[in-house]
Amino acid sequence: MKEMEAKTENRYEYRKPQEKRKQMIAPDLFEFAYVPDWYGHLAELERLALPESWKFRKPSRETKNADTPILERYIHTIFRKQVIDFNSESDPRKADSIFHLENECVCFHTGLYTPQYKGIYGYFERNNFSDSLRDWYFRGFCDELSPKLRYIEPLPQKPVYHMAQSGINFNPEWPIRVNVNHILGDEENLERIPAKIRKVKNLPLLFETAVELGRRKSVIEPGLVVPQGYQGRVQYLLPVYLTNMQKPDLAMTLTVMDGYYLGNTCLTLEMAYLNARVVARPMAPWLTELVK
Repeated sequence: MKEMEAKTENRYEYRKPQEKRKQMIAPDLFEFAYVPDWYGHLAELERLALPESWKFRKPSRETKNADTPILERYIHTIFRKQVIDFNSESDPRKADSIFHLENECVCFHTGLYTPQYKGIYGYFERNNFSDSLRDWYFRGFCDELSPKLRYIEPLPQKPVYHMAQSGINFNPEWPIRVNVNHILGDEENLERIPAKIRKVKNLPLLFETAVELGRRKSVIEPGLVVPQGYQGRVQYLLPVYLTNMQKPDLAMTLTVMDGYYLGNTCLTLEMAYLNARVVARPMAPWLTELVK
């Protein structure tokens, strides 16, 4: 009984000054904690989670992590999202449901599951093991049945992206307003367009026509347009066919407006896959063909 009282008292002492919750936990995993053997942890997470390909079939560029680059990006993005949501939540109970932070341990739901559909968590302990200046020590990934989590109740919930009030699902009948001048006038956006058509005189018309083609395809191909996570909200990714009617060259991000979608940015297909994977495992063929 005394042990329970002490534990309760510790929890109260940590939470009592609400201002401390607003001390803004670092949203970068490597700033928040000392993380030894990062690639080893990712390899273990890959073995622990439902089978999935975590690398591109023909990557456009080399990465230091050649085995699980998609998984690495995914975990960093989810960690950042959960910390930002935690920092902005004023209700302690709701904050705990996002990111559990106690005196001696921290954990968050990765959004991934084991083959037995048990949630997988990232787990930290107070850093008493290293000379690092980080307060926390990353101990690895574990499922909800792990002894490491036995005293945490309730466990943090799965990451959630709040759907726009205008509608959870993409509506292919809504018009798309494309900010062509912005896209073609922005160097980063322009470089994502195939080089062979980048200087075509009628590129603005070609681009708008390609976007309309993608919208029409989505009318008869449910699931063609996929959601992506952006700043804690949901946008949509529309494949854009510029040089091949069967294979998209890039993807356009669509922001939900009042009765229409606004297209301001285009992404490479790899960028689109990474953004889509944050919300859910992509099922659209134009994205799944990118991975092994």
